[in-house]
Amino acid sequence: MQQVVYNSPAAYTEATGKTIEAYQESPALAELVAAGELPPVEERLPAEPVVIQPEEAIGKYGGELRMNITGQNTLRSSDAQYFNYESLTVHNPQGEIVPSLATSWEWSEDYTTLTLHLREGVKWSDGEPFTADDILFWWEAVILNDELRPSKPTLLTRGDQLAEFTKVDDYTIQFAFAEPYALFTTYLGSWGFPRTELVSMPEHYLKRFHPDYGDMAEIEAQMKAGGFDNWVDFWEQMAGFDNPDKPTLSAWISTGWPPEQIQTYRRNPYYWKVDTAGNQLPYLDELRTIRVADPEATLLKTIAGDFDFVRISSLGGPANLPILTESKESGDYRFAYANWMPNSFANIMFNFTTKDEMKRALYNDVRFRRALSMAINREEIIKLVYKGGVFASQVAPARGEPYHGESELFQSWAQFDPDAANALLDEMGLTQKDANGFRTGPNGEELLLVISATTAWPAETAQVMELVKGYWEAIGIRATVTPEAGELWASRHQAGEHDLSARGAHFGGGPVHPTLNSNTFALSGWQWAPDWALWLDTDGEQGVEPPDDVKRLREIREQILGEPDEAVRNELMQEVFQIHMDNIWSIGIVVDDPRFGQLAVVKNRVRNVPTQSISGEWYPHVPASWFINE
Repeated sequence: MQQVVYNSPAAYTEATGKTIEAYQESPALAELVAAGELPPVEERLPAEPVVIQPEEAIGKYGGELRMNITGQNTLRSSDAQYFNYESLTVHNPQGEIVPSLATSWEWSEDYTTLTLHLREGVKWSDGEPFTADDILFWWEAVILNDELRPSKPTLLTRGDQLAEFTKVDDYTIQFAFAEPYALFTTYLGSWGFPRTELVSMPEHYLKRFHPDYGDMAEIEAQMKAGGFDNWVDFWEQMAGFDNPDKPTLSAWISTGWPPEQIQTYRRNPYYWKVDTAGNQLPYLDELRTIRVADPEATLLKTIAGDFDFVRISSLGGPANLPILTESKESGDYRFAYANWMPNSFANIMFNFTTKDEMKRALYNDVRFRRALSMAINREEIIKLVYKGGVFASQVAPARGEPYHGESELFQSWAQFDPDAANALLDEMGLTQKDANGFRTGPNGEELLLVISATTAWPAETAQVMELVKGYWEAIGIRATVTPEAGELWASRHQAGEHDLSARGAHFGGGPVHPTLNSNTFALSGWQWAPDWALWLDTDGEQGVEPPDDVKRLREIREQILGEPDEAVRNELMQEVFQIHMDNIWSIGIVVDDPRFGQLAVVKNRVRNVPTQSISGEWYPHVPASWFINE
């Protein structure tokens, strides 16, 4: 049985022929109702709650889910935050965008105006109603505030114009755009969009901290008491996820400010989802996140069975899969796998607008890029560095439907063929060599490629680049590797000061639409050609004019954003990927198997966790439906 999300009890009945006769609640909440401290469950739920068919079975109330906070400098458990994500629309376990806090929506005929209908009767965790006023507050107090958002979110902009937001009535809102924007409903529930912020701004609570609504003298007094020098920092703290006093729409409520050694999140009595038996979710009394020193300590406690849910990233990565596998029985746990966009580790990018004229000519010659790619022995790198869990490939999107990152297209110029690489370099006229046997530039000048390798992500980048250096030198291209810390790497590359650079990259897929990815579409911050992106962003007023194929990428993105037919959008994406593989603007070496990159260790007592999640964030699978079976 796979988890199914129904938009309402009526939708559940229509799909199954079964009905929900009555609503139930946890015994702990029932006691509060009996004592007169809480309204009955029927009054706390909306008229049409979301209905969840659990992954395995109807659960049992009670218990705590034990998770890790790894590192003394880590503020909180990211998983506790992911488990509390809510949004207007959401990816369901089948990968479709479905209603969530919005029950339905419709577009105008030209796809410029979106009308969304909110779920009536949803309440914040303090019992106050969630209405269009809360989203209007987010729009006016946050998005339109130039102190908080000096740069407006690009995903709320079309045709260089910020959307117009309208409250139609208490449960109806509209976004109006200057150009067609059919993909916006997908973005509303996707990574990269302010999906959670949009539904995390309770006006009745937050307006007291905002100078446009509250008393500035009181705000300044609170800022002084909290040690804040400026209002923006104060606002971000009070409006953020970590504020335990801020009402929420999530399944669990924080009980204290982080960082703490043990951070807990208790059940929200007003949560707006039920199971197919009418039981109000969540089943679990609380999430209990426990701080441990480092990945090694997390690994030892996981093997000992002390955690209920831990992701591989907190356990030292896939390199520790063998010991985790050996300890499954003694630790009484199993593995659950999660999909995500595949990461291209140690991706090599060129500075196409470098001030070095000789190098600029070489880097802009596709034969040079193809030759360097074919000189790399990817299978040897996998054996020496990764030891499994990755595939030799150029940068690729998610495998399977609809983008097929496993296809032969993404093997373009990725075969190890030093003879073909040498032939291409010879064809370019790079036949002169220095006294050490290295090729020189076309006019006999020294040719040295400087590879700036980030030490931030992935951490093994410099190690991989040392191997790449050897492969390139075998075809006569002299190279050197310079490791750089993440912030230095980012600032130099954004300024166009690099020669070649290496770090992780991806083309999207899964819950991350490719149009959200800067590497795919030459968006601002495009690391291997920032001057090209700047030219496109400013309509040619700044930067350097890019090749026609790069301009075509932007044209395609504009088409996709406004195209309502998903099949047409997918066809356009195939054109995008073909353009990339023809040009090899960056050289991919390996892509990870996202199942292993997002693997989670799950204690056997925890049920209703899917064996395969569509997202590394896990929240589409409604952790509120997980339960402890002991």
